[in-house]
Amino acid sequence: MKHLSKLLLISCVFLVLMGMVRGEYRTKQSAVAEEMHKLNPAHNDDLSYIDFLTYRVLKNGSARVAVLGSSVTKGVGASTPSHNWKALLQSEIRSTSRPLKHVTIANHGHSGYTSEMLLRPEVIDGVLKSRPDLLILETSVINNYRQSVSLEGTKSSLEELYRTFTQAIPGVEILFISPNPILKTNLTESGLNELGLTFADYNNLTKAVAAENGWHYFDTHDAISNEMTERDIALEDMLDDTIHPNDLGYKMWFNQLYHNKMTLPKFGE
Repeated sequence: MKHLSKLLLISCVFLVLMGMVRGEYRTKQSAVAEEMHKLNPAHNDDLSYIDFLTYRVLKNGSARVAVLGSSVTKGVGASTPSHNWKALLQSEIRSTSRPLKHVTIANHGHSGYTSEMLLRPEVIDGVLKSRPDLLILETSVINNYRQSVSLEGTKSSLEELYRTFTQAIPGVEILFISPNPILKTNLTESGLNELGLTFADYNNLTKAVAAENGWHYFDTHDAISNEMTERDIALEDMLDDTIHPNDLGYKMWFNQLYHNKMTLPKFGE
């Protein structure tokens, strides 16, 4: 009889514990569902890119980011790969919350590539294989300027890049960003290319094209320039050569992009 009583008692305790576990599970599931509803872009247009990535993790178990651009996206000039802006961005995102530990960033930087070269099939295929939720597209206009690509060619290639990725990756978010400031004398003493254009002409064009098309855009160039002025940092001090950032330059790039775009509401606008 005592043995039966003990069994009944154990059974009761087990049932109570199971009920508590199930209740806790339902509570957690309800909280996750509520969070997903709040972060769903279909229900809320006041979100940041960090919110968007969190939503994708909660929905799919992971989130993927791809960065595409030139050598300054690849990270040339950094003392180690961990010091380029892509690596710094990934590290910061992963440390932000438990869900965001599941975010990965694939780097598709190509040295010397213009925005037209980014349309090459092997480049496009590489990005598509990454299956990004968010594509950060650095415009590569340092190379457009240095290789004297026309402004019309620059405009049409950026528009083609946008069409290509939005059609090939349903639901992808695309953020265009400009490259960093460079020394005026990187090409000629006058700063003019073979078309008589300056780097600023290309950077200003891409801002105008982004505004005209309603794209998400971040002006890395001006953001870094403003920080340099505020901190009294010479351009030479944040570059490894006449073009590529050093560790300080890439840290400034990351800081400006993360704090003044990635974390702001309405995708930073």
